[in-house]
Parts: sequence; C-alpha cells; structure tokens
Amino acid sequence: MKRLMMVAMLLSPSVWALVPPEYKEPEDRLDAEVELGLQYTSGNTESSNFNSRGKIVYDAEAARHETNLHAYFASDNQSTTAEQYTVQYQLDYKLKGTKYVYGRSEFIWDRFGSFTQQQIYSFGYGYSPIDHRHTKLSLEAGAGYRYNKPNLSDTESETSSTDEGIARFAGKLEQRLHEYTTFNAEGAVETGNRNTIATLKLSIRNQLWADLALKIGTDVKFTEKVPENSEKTDIISTVNLLYSF
Repeated sequence: MKRLMMVAMLLSPSVWALVPPEYKEPEDRLDAEVELGLQYTSGNTESSNFNSRGKIVYDAEAARHETNLHAYFASDNQSTTAEQYTVQYQLDYKLKGTKYVYGRSEFIWDRFGSFTQQQIYSFGYGYSPIDHRHTKLSLEAGAGYRYNKPNLSDTESETSSTDEGIARFAGKLEQRLHEYTTFNAEGAVETGNRNTIATLKLSIRNQLWADLALKIGTDVKFTEKVPENSEKTDIISTVNLLYSF
C-alpha cells in the first residue's frame, strides 16, 4: 500500500505538467447556421413554397467575415409564382473598441421581382454603441455602387438597366428576451440619384433543443421607383427550423 501511495505522489506532478492549471480550450471562431422552411397547400388551390438560408461567420482577431445565402421558391398548380436567390458577403476590419470599417457586396436574382438582377457594392464605417450580453446594437454608414436590371416586358429595351452611386445607412439590433428567445432586427437604406431602396428584416428565434431552434421572420423591401405594373413593396414571411453548429 505504501508503495502505491509513493507511486501516486510521483505521478501527480507529471500529470499537472501535461495539463497546466490555467489551460483553456481554444476559442472557436467559426459559427454557422442553416434554416429550412416548407409549406404545401391542397384542396381548392394547390400551392407550395420553399425557403432556405445559410449563414457563416468567421470572427478572427483583426477582422470578421460574414457570408449569407438565401433561396426562396413558390408555385401553385399552374406555374411558378416566386423565385429569388441572394448572396451577401461583408468584411469588418476591427478598429479600437467597437469601431470598424467594412466592405460589403450583395447579389440578388429575382425572377418575378421589380428588378430581376441587382448588384450592390459598398464600404464604410461601423460602430456598436451598445454591446452587452443581452443587447447588441450596431450602426453603419457608407457609400458604394448599385446596378439594377428591371423586369422588362418583351417591348421594352434592355438599355433600361441602370447603375448609380449610392449612400448606405444600416442598423442591426439583437435583443435577448428570454434565456431561449431572441429578437433580431436589421434595417438598411440605400439611396442614389435615380432610386432609393429600403429593407427591413424582423425575426424571433426560440431555442427548442440543443442546436435546434424555431425562427419566425418577415422581410420587407421597398423600392421607390419600379417598372410599370410592378409593386413598390415586397414582403416575405417565413417559419423555419434553424440548426446552428
């Protein structure tokens, strides 16, 4: 028994040498989310819709990278009624405190929208006046370039496509309402000498189990000047399951 105790005492320092008391697991800087929503209606009218979103964030020491992907599709028993794809990327280069400068690009393909194709590039300055555990608010202001390809009829000319310089103002709010419930709001205004486009995204996310959550959201897009016979406001409401990893 004495020999066993001596062996244990000799081994203990070796064990602590392998795992220092102040050892911490390396921080995981990569976060990803995937959303999926489906709806099918039958009876007097048959319709179905599908929407999916993906988000990847890599938060490094000097910069933050965020990529968003979005697809939306809807159809009835006769034809396709909606088809939209969006790709966004933003790079935030961190400055002192919660300040940063950003570069951003966005590509939108909307088969039935007022504009079938849009490309937006911008850069600017961002600041987070509130950065607490339960409340986070960030504000951005910048300038950039936008290309718009309107939804043309067979008689209209493709020369109707426009490009212009823009000023961009945006804000993002994340508010934790409960241990498992979070409210998010994102708004942006991009204005140029030819057109102004404003977007608002609202969502409530409720954690169901581990990495699985239920997300209810509404996306609103207002375009000041649209082609003839087009609506100025587009609204998409979704109910999705969200998996984060």
